[in-house]
Amino acid sequence: MKIAFPTSNEKTICDYIPFCKFFLIYDTEKKEKKLINNPMFEIVKEKHIKKRDCGENALHTGEILPPFLKEHGVDMIVSKTLGEGMLDNLEIYNIKYRLTDDTDIENHIK
Repeated sequence: MKIAFPTSNEKTICDYIPFCKFFLIYDTEKKEKKLINNPMFEIVKEKHIKKRDCGENALHTGEILPPFLKEHGVDMIVSKTLGEGMLDNLEIYNIKYRLTDDTDIENHIK
């Protein structure tokens, strides 16, 4: 199973996915970690979007990330929050999710 964690520092889960620089993908079978760029962060950076300027559905994160994660073989995402559109599209792409308040990635992969 491959699990994706939105992060900017490879150690903690970010609060808001579009503003995370990366996804840390952990392969539970191979016990390997892989860091990939978050395409949403590139959009935010390119358009100089501030978190306070983001309304519901403003960035279309829920439409962009599920197919991107599926292309990388992700089976599950662990996040602090997920919007309704993201949840709907994760289901379509058969990606499970787990919501957590524990931001320490290592606690989730032990």
